[in-house]
Amino acid sequence: MAGVVGTVVLAAAVYLKTTYQVARVIDGDTFETKEKQVVRLAGVDAPELKYCGGTEAKQALEKLILGKRLQIKVVFNDKFKRLVSQVYAGNIYVNKKMLEQGWAYFARGTDSNADELLKAGEKARAGTLGIFGAGCTQDVNPIQPKCNIKGNIGQQGKETKFYRYPGCGQYGNTVVQLYLGDGWFCNEKEARAAGFVKGSDCKP
Repeated sequence: MAGVVGTVVLAAAVYLKTTYQVARVIDGDTFETKEKQVVRLAGVDAPELKYCGGTEAKQALEKLILGKRLQIKVVFNDKFKRLVSQVYAGNIYVNKKMLEQGWAYFARGTDSNADELLKAGEKARAGTLGIFGAGCTQDVNPIQPKCNIKGNIGQQGKETKFYRYPGCGQYGNTVVQLYLGDGWFCNEKEARAAGFVKGSDCKP
């Protein structure tokens, strides 16, 4: 069969449709169809709307899918009952396009397209596109250079929410990724107030 068939799972029933239309875009990696199904792009994470690049990522996804007829291949249903899917708008693989433009980053994939998505994300990072540009990914504070304490969450979750100051062993290797919720601080008190703890590589 030509094309990609979308699968919508409701209770014990399975419904097949060739195409879907978008009711609204929620953020840079999630949207709702006119059938009230929430679809999450597989293998892709976009910044939360409150973080650097979040609004731009949402706008990028809107340009790709609003007003288009989409083909959706569901990979799995997540714990939030979203359809984690490979999404196509005509001949455009939406998941990959978001990565190519730099408005999303690769998330650990479980489907057959994981390698393709990983390479697309790496290319955008190497080209400093979108969220990987100086506006959202920083080694130095471009606005307040003296506020040089780095608060770093990383992609492993809030259990890795550390801050580091010049002199900490990993300071030079720590990149402030504002699109993940990292931040700059002027002093340790500010960092602690934001929920960060001192890195174990930092000596008094």
